[in-house]
Amino acid sequence: MRRALVMILFILLFLPVRSPADALPQKSQPVPDVEPVMEQFDDALPEIRAEEERIAARKNLPCVYILTENRQAVLSGDEYVPAVVDVFNCDPSMVLTAPGGLKVRGNSTADQGDEKPYRIKFLQKQNLLGLHEEKKYKSWVLMRSYWNLVPDYTGFQLARTIFEGKYYVSDSIYVNLYLNGSYCGLYLLCEQNQAAKGRVEVHQPKAGDASLLTGYLIELDNYPSDEHPHFLLEHEKATVKDIAGTEREMSPADYSIKSDINTTEQVEFIHRYTEGVFRILFEAAEHGLAMVFDEGWQVAPAERLTPREAVEKVINTDSLACMLILDELVHDNDVGEGSFFMAVDFTADSLYPRLTFLAPWDFNWGYEEPSDGGYYASTFQPVKMEYDRSNVWYILAMKMDWFREQVMEKWTALSSSGALTETTARIEMTRLSLQPELETDGWRFYSAGDLIRFVNGRIAWLNRQWLKD
Repeated sequence: MRRALVMILFILLFLPVRSPADALPQKSQPVPDVEPVMEQFDDALPEIRAEEERIAARKNLPCVYILTENRQAVLSGDEYVPAVVDVFNCDPSMVLTAPGGLKVRGNSTADQGDEKPYRIKFLQKQNLLGLHEEKKYKSWVLMRSYWNLVPDYTGFQLARTIFEGKYYVSDSIYVNLYLNGSYCGLYLLCEQNQAAKGRVEVHQPKAGDASLLTGYLIELDNYPSDEHPHFLLEHEKATVKDIAGTEREMSPADYSIKSDINTTEQVEFIHRYTEGVFRILFEAAEHGLAMVFDEGWQVAPAERLTPREAVEKVINTDSLACMLILDELVHDNDVGEGSFFMAVDFTADSLYPRLTFLAPWDFNWGYEEPSDGGYYASTFQPVKMEYDRSNVWYILAMKMDWFREQVMEKWTALSSSGALTETTARIEMTRLSLQPELETDGWRFYSAGDLIRFVNGRIAWLNRQWLKD
């Protein structure tokens, strides 16, 4: 018996200890060994340069030529394929040749035929084609142009107008993409939605920092995975009525943490915090009650605050109004199921002391239904593909008179100034510039025209709802 106890003690002493951080995914995928592909690029350089010269003779837009190791196809979103990225047919100051990795990005969009979206991760930080004031980053994205050519570009351009520089939105530019010598078509080169200086600037703890009061970038994410820590919000398991009179139970949703953190305790904290913020919004919108966080981060009644003050204490409502206006304009069917980002930062020099909505993304399932068909983002929408994709943050917020007034004031300022129609005019000019690049895909040019007409029709309808005298 004594010998057995000694053996048990020995095993316990020498078993590896699992720290909270061990439960978290790896912070980022490493860039693969690029030496072989760099050698292959150098060996093929005369052939590549001759090919690029022929391309430049018939293309007006910048071009991106990517050579992968052994010219292998890029089919997976799990691991980067070693690659060299060569940017040409542009201002000489923006010509670039740099090694890194290439992988498929996205979820449903990655499964639609051969035209796939890609994520580039350079070995060293680089700038591409002067985007984002020539700031350098490792991660960039090549988005498909889709059948209607300009869905993401339109969303980004509208967001930049609506946000007025206050909240992060990706910069973007169209390029012709060539992969291992094959023409892939027109792609939108844009930025990776990420926590980084100049992008979403939330504090990210260094290794070993277990402080709960750090920065967090969160995505309402219908594709949670082990790549990022995530949590489930039940959304109070409540049944509510929207501003159009539709009554429905708010569906639960997964939220992924897209910034670096170190411990499961940080996951649990931001889970409780986001859940608490949602409850504060819910109680204000549904019951006219003011709730606040107490010293232990529990939600409790607020004795000296109005419901509006309670909500504004934890939510940047201007950012929520901006995002809602954008999503009403583009009618994104995924509005409550994914690519809905928010940030909060509890550090002393925080840019986001309250939950702030920003970094709009993924507009390829938008611009549908009649442009005068009613509210889309602000109300419960038909269940599609077995999922309720309604955005419960918008639905609750729009039930409060003062928030609707805030939306109307912002809309009136944007629309009366002509900023929105000026933006769609710029998008139309971009569409015209893309026509010569399309070669056999000319039909996309006309589909893009339909998309722009949808947005202009949407502006006209929302003017009738929100434009103040």
